[in-house]
Amino acid sequence: MGFRGKIPATHENMRTEFAWMNALDADHRCIDSLETIAGFDHVFVIFPKGRVNLNAVGLKISNEPNPYSNLLASDWLDKLKQQNKKVYFVQEGPHWIYSELEVADQIHFYNMLTSVDAIFAHNVSDADYYKGLVPGKPVHVLPTLMIETLINDINPITQEKAIIGGNFARWYGGFESYIVARDFRVPIWGQTSHAVRDHEDQLIQHLPRIQWHDWMKQLSSFKYAVHLMPTVAAGTFNLNCSYFGIPCIGNKHVDAQRNCQPELSVDVYDVNSARRLARRLVEDRDFYNHCSKEAKRRYAEKYSLDVWQSNITQILKD
Repeated sequence: MGFRGKIPATHENMRTEFAWMNALDADHRCIDSLETIAGFDHVFVIFPKGRVNLNAVGLKISNEPNPYSNLLASDWLDKLKQQNKKVYFVQEGPHWIYSELEVADQIHFYNMLTSVDAIFAHNVSDADYYKGLVPGKPVHVLPTLMIETLINDINPITQEKAIIGGNFARWYGGFESYIVARDFRVPIWGQTSHAVRDHEDQLIQHLPRIQWHDWMKQLSSFKYAVHLMPTVAAGTFNLNCSYFGIPCIGNKHVDAQRNCQPELSVDVYDVNSARRLARRLVEDRDFYNHCSKEAKRRYAEKYSLDVWQSNITQILKD
C-alpha cells in the first residue's frame, strides 16, 4: 500500500490491517520506503506475500521473481532495528505461505523471524507454529479487529438467503461450503475474489468487489453463513458474521470462529457434521436464536475495540 499516514475511524475500507493501524493510532509506511522509518518505539512489519496465482490446489506464489526477494536478502531489518526501539513481524495469510517461495527466500524469511523482537500471529494455532519454528522468540496473538464507527448505524433486515465465505478454490474450500449451504434450502451467495472460478455463477450468486463498509451492509442481510476454509488466516469473515449474529459454520482452528461461535465450529473436512448443523439451524428455531445471540455476545466480550486495545497495550508494555 503506497500511502503514508494514519487511518481515520471513518475509513470506508476498514479491513483488518487498517483496523489495526487505527486502533494503534499508528503511522503507515510503505515497505518500499524503509528509510523513512526511524525514531519509533514499536514497528510492526506486515511482510507482503507477493503476487499469487490460481492453480490446481488453490493459490501459489508466482513463478516470476518475487519482487521482495532482494529486500529479504538485504540488511533492511538490521537498519530498521538500529533506527527504532522494537521491530515485530506480523503474520500475513497462512503461516506456511513463505514455503511457496524459492528456497533462498525461505531461508531469508526464516532469518527474519529469528531476528525480530517478537512475532504477532493470527491465531493460537499459528502462535504454536511460530513458537516451534523459532524457540524462545516471544510470540503473541494479534486478533482480527473491526472498527465500528461506520457500521453502527446498519439496521440488519434478515432475508432468507445464505452466504459462503469464499470461492471454489482449495484455498477457500468454497465447494464444500456450497454443499453444506444447500441444506439451508435458500438462495446461496458468495464473494468475488482473485480466486473465483469460471462457471461458479451457475451455482451461486456473487457479490461484486466492494469496499468494507458496503460489504458489511450487504452481509447484514444474510440469515446463514458457511466458511469451510481450510486455509487458517485472520478470520475476518467469521468475525463479521458474529458481529451481526449470523450463525456461521466454520473452521474450528480459526480463533474468531471458535471463540464467537463454538457450537458451529467443526473440522473443515468433517462435512458430515457441518451438514447436520446446517439442518439443525433450519429445523430448530431455538438453536438458531441461541447461536445468533451467543455470537453477538461473544463478539462484544472478546473482540471489542476496548478489549483489543487493552490486550495489545499490556503486551507492548511487557
